[in-house]
Amino acid sequence: MNLTQYKEIIESELFRIGPVVAFLWENKEDWPVYSVSENITTLYGHKMDSFLLGKIKYADLIHKDDLKRVFDEVIEASSSEETSFSHAPYRLLTKSKGYKWVQDTTVIIRDGKEITHYIGYLNDISTLKKLEDETSIQNNALLKHQALFRSYKLIMDESSIVSKADLDGNITFANDKFCEVSGYSREEILGKPHAILRSKHTKDAVLKDLWTTIQSKNAWKGILLNRGKNNDYWIDISILPILDENNEIVEYIAVRHDITKMIEQQQKLDTIANTDTLTGYGNRYKLNNDIKKSIQPAVAIINIDDFSQINDFYGHRKGDEVIQKFGQILEKIISKETCELYHLQGDEFLILNPNTQREQFIQKIKYVIDELQTSSVKIKGEDYYLSVSTAISFESKSKLLPTVDMALKIAKKAHESLVIYSDEISLNTQYENNLKWRRKIKEAIENDKIVPVFQPIVNNTTKVWEKYESLVRIQDDDGTLISPYFFLEISKKTKQYPSITKIMLSKSFETFKNKDVEFSVNITIEDILNQTINTYIMELLQEYKIGNRVVFEIVESESIENFEEIAVFIKQIKSYGAKVAIDDFGTGYSNFEYLLRLKADYIKIDGSMIKDIDTNTDAQLVVSTIVDFAKKMNIKTIAEFVENESVYNVVKELGIDYTQGYYFSKPLQKLI
Repeated sequence: MNLTQYKEIIESELFRIGPVVAFLWENKEDWPVYSVSENITTLYGHKMDSFLLGKIKYADLIHKDDLKRVFDEVIEASSSEETSFSHAPYRLLTKSKGYKWVQDTTVIIRDGKEITHYIGYLNDISTLKKLEDETSIQNNALLKHQALFRSYKLIMDESSIVSKADLDGNITFANDKFCEVSGYSREEILGKPHAILRSKHTKDAVLKDLWTTIQSKNAWKGILLNRGKNNDYWIDISILPILDENNEIVEYIAVRHDITKMIEQQQKLDTIANTDTLTGYGNRYKLNNDIKKSIQPAVAIINIDDFSQINDFYGHRKGDEVIQKFGQILEKIISKETCELYHLQGDEFLILNPNTQREQFIQKIKYVIDELQTSSVKIKGEDYYLSVSTAISFESKSKLLPTVDMALKIAKKAHESLVIYSDEISLNTQYENNLKWRRKIKEAIENDKIVPVFQPIVNNTTKVWEKYESLVRIQDDDGTLISPYFFLEISKKTKQYPSITKIMLSKSFETFKNKDVEFSVNITIEDILNQTINTYIMELLQEYKIGNRVVFEIVESESIENFEEIAVFIKQIKSYGAKVAIDDFGTGYSNFEYLLRLKADYIKIDGSMIKDIDTNTDAQLVVSTIVDFAKKMNIKTIAEFVENESVYNVVKELGIDYTQGYYFSKPLQKLI
């Protein structure tokens, strides 16, 4: 056998868990280790890499009192023509700094007459050594080898499925574990070809690779599904060719481990990973994998319109039932032979055709939409008809999902039942615009180009400019001021909004620190719930000590949740003397209960109702109701978007306390 083959045997399954440690070391000073079996870790605690990287030499492990004797035995044996010899027992160092007694059988490897390497097969005989010392047993060699054989056989039989085969692949040996797992008795299996174990699921290419490898005198490792007498089972297998003194293959030995439970568990995990738990259909993870495996895929995404209303009105549990029933309706409509159904999230389903013709798929989806229009789900005993928005994409695999999402956004925005993606309707222009503004906002923050402007708020009784609202602008390179219409929403998407808020707060406080006038700054519910912004506001109030002149305008336009956290914030700022204004009242959260719970000092009536209040009687009625309520609750009112004298006169007649708008002044860069 050559050196590489010895190394393969030493590092093979045969010495991975057995009681015998095999070393292959070079005939050099300190005996550097060339290879060592894996069970050096389990039996002695040392890592294989410590030897292979030269950190530990074999001579380092031998007890100092035994080292000279072991060395002399090697020298003496090496001077003879023997090919192997046995050492007298000696002690070997463990990782924990203790010693174990070992019996070492060493094989001498020569290149011609020159000794190049030694192979040592070490068996732990610590227990036997102790017994020998106690009972003065002289002939312990036989006992040690018998113990080795019994231990090794026991371990192999208990942990591994072992078989041997002749050169034709016929089974010549099978251990008890083999018979136990396969279900075959030795009488049924011996002399039969190993093909008796082949599963119909094992491909010819795998077996071809196996035989090519082992017939080339190399070990083959892999995972296979074996066919047992009564059931199939999964194995982790290593097959090693056994060579004679002439380096010729004489037989094959296979060591297997039953991993059926592990594979079954993995299959369960794969099912969980690929399945939507609510509907049982494929999820986005499975969809991505299926697209990769498809030939020419096309997808259609189906979104239930206004589904949030069902959740809000009937509750999420009933909403989940609707999703399940809707999926079942979809599944009946589409053909599983050509399409696959997936539930992506919430109210979105997706249909994948892995290899489709464009027109056929479009017609199929139109048919699905028509069928859905006549289908209903029952909610509390009543038929509920669901409308849907649908989009189709035929783009390349990598662009398929992003483009169908784009098309769906356009369908919902345009209130179309079906939109087919094309470059002409791409949202890339919008995304490019977002990227441009992201850079522009970043540069403005870094170069101190986020600036406040101040719009006066006029007392309608005295016409005195009593207050100011701080409004954000970006100062462009040419000095012009850019409206927040162009950048504020984008800054929220790009997570730059908190930085803008902090800058506006800081500059507003600094501007008004020596002005005996009330000023307001805009904050959102998100700002209040943001601990960093929340803390920053308290620090400014404490530092500047002008809280009695600060009004915080809450500009959130959605329903307010987290009332407890909002209430804590309002209580804190009011402890500094600050006031609260509700912006855009009349839209969004125009709920009088909110005013009471938020302890509002001002109501800013939304400009959409003010700008044409001189001609819109409905607006007059709504605003009149708001003003009457505010007066009863001692809340001051402010009219926004007062652009002309006609509107201003109606605002005064309705009893609104303050006016803000271009009729009096546009936002100012500097205070007058």
